[in-house]
Amino acid sequence: MMSPHDPCSAHVRSACSRSVRVWTPHVARATRLTALALLALTLSLGTAVRAPAQEPVTPPPPALDTASLVGQVVSAIDGQAIGGAVVALLRSGMGAISDSSGNFNIPLTIAGTDTLEVRFIGYETGTVEVYLEPKRSTRVVLLLSPTTVRVAELNVEIERSETPALYEGFYRRRNKGLGHFITPEEIARRRPRYTSDMLRSVPGLAVGATRGGRATVTVTRELIPCEPVVFIDGLYVPAMPVDDIIANDLGAIEVYLGPSQVPVQYASLAPAACGAILVWTRRGRAPRP
Repeated sequence: MMSPHDPCSAHVRSACSRSVRVWTPHVARATRLTALALLALTLSLGTAVRAPAQEPVTPPPPALDTASLVGQVVSAIDGQAIGGAVVALLRSGMGAISDSSGNFNIPLTIAGTDTLEVRFIGYETGTVEVYLEPKRSTRVVLLLSPTTVRVAELNVEIERSETPALYEGFYRRRNKGLGHFITPEEIARRRPRYTSDMLRSVPGLAVGATRGGRATVTVTRELIPCEPVVFIDGLYVPAMPVDDIIANDLGAIEVYLGPSQVPVQYASLAPAACGAILVWTRRGRAPRP
């Protein structure tokens, strides 16, 4: 029996029933739309936070193994030590000059097979293939034989080829205006006792007193004076005083007082933060163009 307060009395029940029947589909439809919206949002968020595909990373090239080379240069005739000989590893570009006892030391170079070249005026240039064991020091004894070229023939060859060919790269760089250049003519005119004597007049260089046949050479343009690296006939010779180069062998000299001046073909071979001194000998190779 219906209550008199029941809003769905007999005359309105059909309306209440219709109202219930009409409202229920809207709620279901809204519920479905809400679920679809939540699903779309979830998929959207999942796409947004998905990590981007990573490109394959190329591993860095393996580091080159290093080695060192020590040895002695002696005469093949009588076994006497040869001082002042230029010893060069052609693959790595490292080199050294033998001391008065014929000994030399290349403390750091690339391990593996290399071609070792040794030359000294009055002797035949010698080359030999050597294997430098990684992380080890290899010792060699180099025998030089006296040259068979007569002095007269040697002088003719020098007159014919030295000036135009040997110093072509030297004069080309001098024409660019960077650095300080000491010509063969200036060296012949001044006739220095020591190689460092030719550097005393170069602005920006400080040359100390000569003691024991050697003088210190530093670049004074830097905040802290430091020593420039030395190249002999295009070969980088680590930690070598310029006075180890015999003054009578001097052909030409280039001086660069900072890394921005050093020619790129030499800056890539040595830590030239304090500049570089390039020494060309009369018996050496032609300078690089």
